[in-house]
Amino acid sequence: MTQKPFPIEKVFGSRTRVKVIALFTTGISRPYFVREIARTIDERLNAVRRELQILEKIGMLNTYDEKRKKYYTLDTEFSLVDELTSIMQKAGPPVDDGLFKNIEHLGEISYACATGIFTGATDSPTDLFIIGDVNERKLETFAKQVESKIGHEITYTPITENEYKYRRNFNDIFLRQIFSAPYKIIINKLKPSLQPEQAVKQPTASIIQT
Repeated sequence: MTQKPFPIEKVFGSRTRVKVIALFTTGISRPYFVREIARTIDERLNAVRRELQILEKIGMLNTYDEKRKKYYTLDTEFSLVDELTSIMQKAGPPVDDGLFKNIEHLGEISYACATGIFTGATDSPTDLFIIGDVNERKLETFAKQVESKIGHEITYTPITENEYKYRRNFNDIFLRQIFSAPYKIIINKLKPSLQPEQAVKQPTASIIQT
């Protein structure tokens, strides 16, 4: 028997508020400005602005101004962040902010994940990690487009799948730093035996996995 979706807007008081919370708790962690949020969650600007003011007032969101735009960010120290994230993951609406839309056009990508600035992983050595054969020039242009949207510079690290296998096989510290911190998967076409979580757990081996 299929379980019907729970109408959590009845608990939170507003469909728009639910979408805004879902965006900040389950989407890519980054700054958003008001019109961008309205476009992303497909709700009216005035309704979005009203809900943002409420969430800022209760302490869930922080704000800052840059280039005549007011940006909103999730306050990770907010007391109910973990609870709200869990609720949205179980019952909230799926939200895709499109920040990494068309990333697959950069080349033959086996895996890509966002970490660092996008997940609050301050110890991560990179913000965008890509495994595959990537066009470096396209990647540089793509990164600049992302930076223009979030108002921050980002670091990005592309490696080939063979290099990933080599690093993974020898329990590389760079991979452990990435996958021991919070990260969000963008693309994952890796074989089950090559999944990132195993890169952290796997003991050092003596030969390169093929």
